[in-house]
Amino acid sequence: MHPQQQVRDLLGPADPARGVDVPAAPLSAHDLILRAESSASSAALPSRRRASRRAVLVRAAVAAAAVASAGLVPILRRDPAPTRPTQPAGGGTVLQPVGYEIATDGEPAGPHLRALAGQLTDASYDRDGGRYAYQRSKSWGGMSVFSPEGYVASYVDERRTWTTADGRRWSDRTVLDIEFPDEASRDYWTRQTPRPAPSGSRRAEGPREEPRDLAPGRRLASGRAALARLLGTDRPAGDVAMTVYGIYSEHLVPRRTRADILSILAGIRGFVWRGRVVDRAGRAGVGVTADLVPPAGERPERAQMLLVFDPATGELLAHEYLELAPQHRVLHYGLLLEGRRTDTLG
Repeated sequence: MHPQQQVRDLLGPADPARGVDVPAAPLSAHDLILRAESSASSAALPSRRRASRRAVLVRAAVAAAAVASAGLVPILRRDPAPTRPTQPAGGGTVLQPVGYEIATDGEPAGPHLRALAGQLTDASYDRDGGRYAYQRSKSWGGMSVFSPEGYVASYVDERRTWTTADGRRWSDRTVLDIEFPDEASRDYWTRQTPRPAPSGSRRAEGPREEPRDLAPGRRLASGRAALARLLGTDRPAGDVAMTVYGIYSEHLVPRRTRADILSILAGIRGFVWRGRVVDRAGRAGVGVTADLVPPAGERPERAQMLLVFDPATGELLAHEYLELAPQHRVLHYGLLLEGRRTDTLG
């Protein structure tokens, strides 16, 4: 089965692209950005030579399941297309993995997660009122372009959403800077698109409402049993970590539910405590990781999922998907930068 179809089967009724035809892929980073200007068409991405099927599936699932962590092209979604930079960028940042306080010999995360769950404080939105749940996030790597040789390029994508209690949602997206997982990829794509980096990017022209038929699926499960089913606690810890990011990308998670999520994660084998972590936005948090092991017979790539939580409120601050071997590099990251209640749209 094609990896994209596997992702859609995994999402089930939550798949925002049911019934949507996905045309052929672009061939270059330049074409990818130009294609993203049109919300009427979607684009599949070229597969990476030598990339494992597991890596392709996980990267696609991160982008599709975490709706707020929107990629460059709306391949599995029908929300407004992003606003691209004024020019395709040459140069760009080479990403370095986030450092952990406990880099080796980590211990099971269960006791630490239970302790955190038992002492949570209110998030700002727990006390606020307002018609809309407003969220702002940035992500990289959800939708990437690969050269035939395996060089990767992706743009940072910022997304803002305004969601009502009944699930109606308005959103806008803006493409920001280009970033790369390694220097070789940066050198390759700089040669392919030798243009100066833009001085800035245009903000999307105001929020637009997403299809209303998706609204019923945007209500957060309540109760520990329902949350356990939503998280898929029978799956490996790395897969559960992706679902956690998806939940926080979609919702302003209330304090009681945050505590339940942490308690559920504490009972899942495979989460490792990493202690203090500073995320890419400079925020201090605490981290847990879960390894992803490819199925037997596939390319022996080792990967890891990182979740960074606020040590006081238990909110999820950030998520990273890292390749550990044969290379050590970032393949995807997401930052949940702002969450609050508001009566203002836009």
